[in-house]
Amino acid sequence: MKKLAIAIAMILSAPVLAESDAATVSAEQSSAANISELSSTADKPNNLYDFIENDKLSGVAYAGAELGGNVLFDDKNNSFEHSYMFKVGADLSYSVTDSFSLLMGGEARYQWVGYDTKVEPINYVDRFVFGAKSAAGVTTFGKQCGIADVYLGFGDISKEHGLSAEADEATCTDEQLNHHYFGENFDIGATWEHSNDAWAVGGSATVGPVVIGGTYVDIAKGEYSTDAKNTNEKVYTIGAVAVFDKFNFAAKYDFADVETMNSANEETTGYALGIAYQATMNLSISSTYNSEEYNFTEVGRSYTEDDWVTIGASYRLNEHLELVTDYKFTSEDDDKLFLRANVSL
Repeated sequence: MKKLAIAIAMILSAPVLAESDAATVSAEQSSAANISELSSTADKPNNLYDFIENDKLSGVAYAGAELGGNVLFDDKNNSFEHSYMFKVGADLSYSVTDSFSLLMGGEARYQWVGYDTKVEPINYVDRFVFGAKSAAGVTTFGKQCGIADVYLGFGDISKEHGLSAEADEATCTDEQLNHHYFGENFDIGATWEHSNDAWAVGGSATVGPVVIGGTYVDIAKGEYSTDAKNTNEKVYTIGAVAVFDKFNFAAKYDFADVETMNSANEETTGYALGIAYQATMNLSISSTYNSEEYNFTEVGRSYTEDDWVTIGASYRLNEHLELVTDYKFTSEDDDKLFLRANVSL
């Protein structure tokens, strides 16, 4: 963790995380949160509370919430798509030697999503992992989001409505093996998910003011696939962000190739260009141009190409509360105005 903070955090001006080994499992879910502003899929950092601290055993806990949703225009008659989530989590670390620690952690959530405020809420375990930290990196197994989830969105700096390259069977899954290694100016990781024979590699490297990152995902869709008609899927993404004082300039390219049983391959090609400005210590403004092309149509979508613009902002009132908004327009789909409050206790 200390290596990453020294090598990358200075460039990305990321929030400082707790240095205890117990913080590692939480931080791993978002690549130590140092790329959270450079990726639309990386989790934001949690405020960690140290509740155990001795020579061998350390533990951190956190709690938070995401409150808001999307205002839908045009055909949706200005309806509101609700999305509310409360979370609580904790991570433990036991130091076997100075260079080797055992890790365990988990997170539970309470959530409801939908157009109707009477939609039944759901309770679920979002993360439960165990693993080890050594000089070779951090290895965890269990229910978690791995390297693919972090780097699928790298270089997409929209607040919410950027490119939508998906690889569900390799991102956040119930039985996933994930390994992440941090070098002096780079990080690299790999994920394997056995039920769909899905694997992914990803990472980033820092060269001067430029951070380059991306991922490759390969999925042989099994019986638990989220899209049973498909037989396999490959997703390639690469992104770059140039960091200059208060400005970030970003670019991202992605390509998805889905092999289906009854037709030719379904291919999606997309790219995004973005700029972000840190107006004050607490206020960040960003805008992106996004474009996608498809060689197929599907239910609910008759067009084969789409492009849209986003304008978004985030304002941190204090260490516990951040307000985020993002407006998506010029798309073939309905315009959307995203509104959310991120709470971290």
